[in-house]
Amino acid sequence: MLSVRYAFQLAYDGSRYFGFVRQPGLPTVEGELLKALRRCGLLAGLKEARYRVAARTDRGVSALGQVVALNTPKRPILSQLNACLPGDIVVLSAVRVKPSFDPRRQTMRKHYRYTCDAPRGFNLKRARAAARLLIGRHDFRNFCKRERGKPTAVELERASIRGGRVLTFDFTARAFLWQQVRRMVGALLAVGSGRLKIGDFRQMLGGRLDRSAAPAPPGGLVLMRVECRGLVNS
Repeated sequence: MLSVRYAFQLAYDGSRYFGFVRQPGLPTVEGELLKALRRCGLLAGLKEARYRVAARTDRGVSALGQVVALNTPKRPILSQLNACLPGDIVVLSAVRVKPSFDPRRQTMRKHYRYTCDAPRGFNLKRARAAARLLIGRHDFRNFCKRERGKPTAVELERASIRGGRVLTFDFTARAFLWQQVRRMVGALLAVGSGRLKIGDFRQMLGGRLDRSAAPAPPGGLVLMRVECRGLVNS
């Protein structure tokens, strides 16, 4: 009987994958992970194992702190599991959790980081002023790829920018919308470069100006950490 539940923390380079979630005929991080779990005798069926994942990263996006959970028939041995995975995916830890643990429902906070070269003439002060406007609860309909029937109002805890020739953007929230981080970065780069007025940025955030922000390329985005209630050592 699959009675012991574990949470696994993963890191991966997403550059050669079509996102995290498995897709028929395409290489994905989840597809490789599930194959490795089966080879190691840690997974039979997804439904029986109550397999759950904290975040669904897009094509080309990497992670240092992705979390998945499942019931296993035996104790995981990380060296065996990692030996079954490609070199660009690694399981960092396996922690025993309560039978009810669900990383998606029990997520308290996700931290994403985006890194890129600064555009020529980039005004960091102006971009930081725009970033501060993002903090709090807003309708991010202009800063995401909209999904039918899904609300676009979420609360952002942190939005910061630092750097000189190389820029680092950090965002923290309980949940993010589809492409939200990349589109926020794209808009902030436009503000700092003078291609988007901060007044227009403010109106986009308030929903008074319907103008979709273009997403920044996925290669610079990393899921740094997922904090979950109940993710403690047994």
